[in-house]
Amino acid sequence: MYDNHIYCMEYKDLKHKIIDIINGDDNTDIDDIADHIQELYDAGEMAATQYDDLMRYIQDLQ
Repeated sequence: MYDNHIYCMEYKDLKHKIIDIINGDDNTDIDDIADHIQELYDAGEMAATQYDDLMRYIQDLQ
């Protein structure tokens, strides 16, 4: 599927939140974030490249 035109407005905020978790500055449950990312992707609101980028961070934390 060609999805380069899709840009999730939450992408930047989600990435910053994940980085804060990695740095110990945020205690948000990583599984909740992963579920939200999956929901955005499944709904067609996030490009595959954005999804892959964020999920790489998630996998490193699990």
